[in-house]
Amino acid sequence: MARYQDFSTIVSTMGDLPPSPLVATKLLELLRKSDTETRELVTTLSLDPAVSARVLKMANSVYYDQQRQVTTVERAIIIIGQNTLRNMALDSSLRNAKRTYGLLERRLWENSIASAVACRLIARTAGSYDAEEAYLAGLLHHVGKTVMINRDKALYQEVQRIVDAGEGELIDVERGLFAYSHDMVGAALLDYWNFPEQLISSTHHHHDFEGLADEEPELYTLCAIINLAGGFCRYYGIGYPHLDEEIDLALLPGALALGLNPVKIEELLPQFKDAFSHERGLFLA
Repeated sequence: MARYQDFSTIVSTMGDLPPSPLVATKLLELLRKSDTETRELVTTLSLDPAVSARVLKMANSVYYDQQRQVTTVERAIIIIGQNTLRNMALDSSLRNAKRTYGLLERRLWENSIASAVACRLIARTAGSYDAEEAYLAGLLHHVGKTVMINRDKALYQEVQRIVDAGEGELIDVERGLFAYSHDMVGAALLDYWNFPEQLISSTHHHHDFEGLADEEPELYTLCAIINLAGGFCRYYGIGYPHLDEEIDLALLPGALALGLNPVKIEELLPQFKDAFSHERGLFLA
């Protein structure tokens, strides 16, 4: 699939973009290698003392039930595991990209974490995509909203007001007020940060993936996972003004693409809720 060619225009239009999350980017690079050693991860983490402190705090949390206090980053990495390390570093970097923090940003952060958790669960269930890559795709797919909020928070609050009132579809309202929608802005930002192509593409196409089935089957599957994960968030009202238990999740394009029937989805919902509560607690540790 041809790369969207107007990313540079979006970048220039959005003004000052948040700097690349160097620690998360380096960790992504290291963790893609099968021979990465723990000391390399420790060296990378040392570049961001705040993330190092969170790793230690998490390793010493009640969840990991250590008999002795964990006092080194190396030991903490072994305890929490590489996937949690990567996800926490990326989440911390993305939160640092926000210039302000209020209800709008909290809704976005919780929705991103919940989407990531749902993506991982759905990927494991469908068995057709790497669960941890799906987690990252879910975590990143709304990163464009962060840029738009940083660009003009009052204007994005108006976007949210219109959408919450049922007066317009999100993509249409964003394009009407900002010229670009969050999927385009997010993909431009990840391209600017030199993130992996699959994460850029899934961010760009998570709202319009149905034509990718033949051309890009792996991307199609990943976007389908993100689509259904978004439905799980809507069902429980995570990132939304209210829950939506009337939504028919089995009829969402993502569910249909993945072949998940209503019975399987009903089984996944409580698992998702429990996993989100757990993950949210870890990230707030």
